[in-house]
Amino acid sequence: MSPLTLIMVGLGGAAGALCRHRALSFMKPRSNSWFPWPTLLVNLASCTVAGTALAGAAALGQTAYIALTMGFLGGFSTLSTMNCEAVDMATEGHRGEAAAYLVVTYGSTLGAAALGFALVHAILGS
Repeated sequence: MSPLTLIMVGLGGAAGALCRHRALSFMKPRSNSWFPWPTLLVNLASCTVAGTALAGAAALGQTAYIALTMGFLGGFSTLSTMNCEAVDMATEGHRGEAAAYLVVTYGSTLGAAALGFALVHAILGS
């Protein structure tokens, strides 16, 4: 990896983490649900963008693609938060809800990535 790519990944990761913090800080106080919607929404957004980036990787170029996916989206997505929330739910006796959260998250984020990928191909006609 070139020095420029390393710098871009680092800056992208920092920007993604800051954006995640702002998004969750905005959404969490407004969510009155036991379900961690803010984390799911951030992960859906991240996976949708990842799918579009994958489909448009050639147009982005290698450095921009790596900076966006490994950097920004790596900092923005919340896999560790999601898993900690599921463990917290399970240890508080909400095992069914924790399982539902994991199924909904993994299913919907995979779908979001596929949707982003398909949208780029539909728009570009490829």
